[in-house]
Amino acid sequence: MVGRPARPVVLACVSAARHRGLQLLHPPTEEHRWVPVHAGGPVPPGLRLHRSQPLAPAREGLESIADMLAHVAECLPSLEALIVWESAVHAGLISIDALRRIRFRRAAARRVAAAASPSSESLLETICLHRLRAIGVEARQQVRLRGHRVDLLVGERLVLQVDGFQHHLAGQRRQDIEHDALLGLDGYRVLRFAYGDVVDRWDHVEALVTATMAQL
Repeated sequence: MVGRPARPVVLACVSAARHRGLQLLHPPTEEHRWVPVHAGGPVPPGLRLHRSQPLAPAREGLESIADMLAHVAECLPSLEALIVWESAVHAGLISIDALRRIRFRRAAARRVAAAASPSSESLLETICLHRLRAIGVEARQQVRLRGHRVDLLVGERLVLQVDGFQHHLAGQRRQDIEHDALLGLDGYRVLRFAYGDVVDRWDHVEALVTATMAQL
């Protein structure tokens, strides 16, 4: 008796995002795969299956960008989903306009599509932008001041800069310090936060931002 041929493996959700090099706040602890809606059988340990009717065909063992984003929106908390979505936009995998034209079937994906920013260049910017919005503070991204773009501008005078794991070489760091000083001469207040501040000590960031806003 000839056995049924094995189903091709299609990476989905955060596993597809990781394969594509997108930013994730936390690495996946399971491999996420897409399977047809009516697929049956046991699920081996270490796998998470996403049963759905695809929005677009899978290619080369990866579900489509649209399906990946839809599954991420359902699978992750909203802020972590936004990190992946905005990373996909920044990487050029999809434009913000194309993303918002997709007819997502689930409300979670539609909410993330409405909230996604086209300007975030890192997960730290995504976290800052959306956590500030959650407390009623609006910020503009990638505003050019004194010849350089700043990560976030709150109001007219408060600049927020966020630094990743490996923040710049010594020469770039020196330029950043000089630019911060020039902004200070122009009347701006500059707050610079590291990865650990934004990810692990948000209460500290929020308190400092709101206190500075009150002074300004």
